[in-house]
Amino acid sequence: MKTIFSFIAFIILFCTVSCSKPEAPEYRGFRDFSIQNLSLDSALLHAELAFYNPNPFNMELKRGDVNVYLDDRLANHYVLDSTINIPKKDSFFVPLNLKVSPKLLLGSALKMLMNDAQIKVRLEGSVRVRRSGVGFTVPINYEVMQSLK
Repeated sequence: MKTIFSFIAFIILFCTVSCSKPEAPEYRGFRDFSIQNLSLDSALLHAELAFYNPNPFNMELKRGDVNVYLDDRLANHYVLDSTINIPKKDSFFVPLNLKVSPKLLLGSALKMLMNDAQIKVRLEGSVRVRRSGVGFTVPINYEVMQSLK
């Protein structure tokens, strides 16, 4: 009887440790920013968003569903539907191709000229990550003043 209780306690402890929900990745900024296909109707922004995985285990990013705001104005809704491997306790990069209004882009550029080349970037939404075959939804809520230097 004591062996059964020990086994059940071990299973509960194992599931608690190994099945715990992962911490949200830490936003670290972006790199390789460029404006592509600028027209009167839209502009395509490209960048790689940099994140750090604070978790002591590898994960896979399976899906992202995020609103991107520039200076508190919705730039666009971004959906990532590809798999990105996330190493444990390390940085990783997520490609961002975002179609925005040229008016928003010009307004943000003028504000950046007056505010020492910084723009407020906010990301809100969620990502779906997988660890050892178990999927988790992790909320995303980042807000930073980002320099384009």
